[in-house]
Amino acid sequence: MAKEAQAKAKKIDAKKTTKKTEKKAKTSHSSAYTNPAADMFKAFAAGINKPHAHKEAVMENHRKNLTAIQDANKMAVEVIKTIAQLQSQYVKQTFEDMNAMMREIMSSSSKPASAGNSKSHAEKIKTAMTRAFDHSTNVANVVAKSHQEIYHKMHDRFSETVDHMKDASKVKH
Repeated sequence: MAKEAQAKAKKIDAKKTTKKTEKKAKTSHSSAYTNPAADMFKAFAAGINKPHAHKEAVMENHRKNLTAIQDANKMAVEVIKTIAQLQSQYVKQTFEDMNAMMREIMSSSSKPASAGNSKSHAEKIKTAMTRAFDHSTNVANVVAKSHQEIYHKMHDRFSETVDHMKDASKVKH
């Protein structure tokens, strides 16, 4: 009978071990389905903890990128301010010119029309149109120049980042 009891106890232990193994297999990620995002994150996290990751260099590079973007944004705001100032000056000058022309027209309306008055008005219109074209050209030049400066600043930073990444990938760890 003791042998029967021992055999029964072994069967019970074997069943418990089998159940634990089955339960463990169900909860582990070794099943047919794997989460690629989780796998990538695990690989990334494992790589970061290695000494060759140069966390400080990566963070410094990122700081430089953010600084370049911040500087580009500041430059863009300055351009907007400059354009607003140019527009304000242009509108002010245009209203002053129109006011002067209206005074002249009102004072000359009592006089008979002459070739000299017509020529004077045509000359003022020509001057106003020339000023408008000059203003448009000036604004376009400010915008183009600022775009070039911002582009070159960002391009230089991007090139520096690419060079840094190339150098970092060549280093043996």
